Amino acid sequence: MSDLLAVGSYTSATGGRGAGVTLLARDPRTGRLASAGTPSPCDSPSFLAAAGRPGTLHAAHEVDEGRVSTRTFDGTAWSVRGEASSGGSSPCQLALHPGGGLLVVANYGGSVGVVSVRDGVVGELVQTLTATGGGPVADRQDGSHPHSATFLGDGSSVVIADLGTDELRVHAVDAAAGRLSEEPVQVVRTAPGTGPRHTALRDGRLVVVGELDATLTSWAVTGGRLGDAVVRPAVRDRPAGDVWPSEVARAPWGLVVANRGADVLTLVEVVDGVPRPVRDVPLGARNPRHVAVVGHHLYVSAQDSDAVVHLALDADLAVVDRSAVEVGTPTFVLPL
Repeated sequence: MSDLLAVGSYTSATGGRGAGVTLLARDPRTGRLASAGTPSPCDSPSFLAAAGRPGTLHAAHEVDEGRVSTRTFDGTAWSVRGEASSGGSSPCQLALHPGGGLLVVANYGGSVGVVSVRDGVVGELVQTLTATGGGPVADRQDGSHPHSATFLGDGSSVVIADLGTDELRVHAVDAAAGRLSEEPVQVVRTAPGTGPRHTALRDGRLVVVGELDATLTSWAVTGGRLGDAVVRPAVRDRPAGDVWPSEVARAPWGLVVANRGADVLTLVEVVDGVPRPVRDVPLGARNPRHVAVVGHHLYVSAQDSDAVVHLALDADLAVVDRSAVEVGTPTFVLPL
């Protein structure tokens, strides 16, 4: 018996080598990966989200005229259930509302799109939000570059991490209307040059990884608002100038950060709500774009090595097993 992992990739539409969404078999006992199979061809599905139904996912297609889609694997073949505009260019992340009625899409090209979801399938673009500003890193912060959306609490608010403006913008969510507040109800600015990218919720705090300065910044979340910031390094033993974090993910022991450049996974404990890096684990593959955590098993999309890498950890967080499967320019791993 095997579990399934869906892998999103960059495809030829954006200079990648992937096939679209690819399925991998995972042995539920050992966690090891089997060979790849059963692709769903599509243009650069760089981010995936579970749709709340078995075998169904939403995908963000990171192309110039951004799109999102819903597709289902029935055990034999894929089917596309629906597609919609993302409301901008290069959608790089999306988040499904806890109630299932809307998607918020971060378009790296400079906008945030809100897409309706009906019966678990994307409907239509209903709202587009934009912001102005920039930051001190000229080649990455020339304007707004939303990189993720995260719903807080019961979904009555959502926080947008904007790599380009060094901001977290909190918007109120009207789930019944399927819309966000036009203006943010809170704007939190990180240190200049942080480049906030992706976030994780842990122990009542929001943790954001700074891609440009290799930090973890956390805030207490109270009533859908963010409190005072605590800043820690995103990597334990490497200089920040050699590290460009890409992902922070919840884990049973705390958090995992995927650090590109150094090509390590940093295991992070959370003490009194504050993250503390405790170990850097060499991946043995290049450009860890994303990490999915299933218990003590880590599944990493090593984008520049054309591989999904599995690491099994013991109770002391030491690596005790490793497996890998070839997948062209993988960017995201989603347990189905």
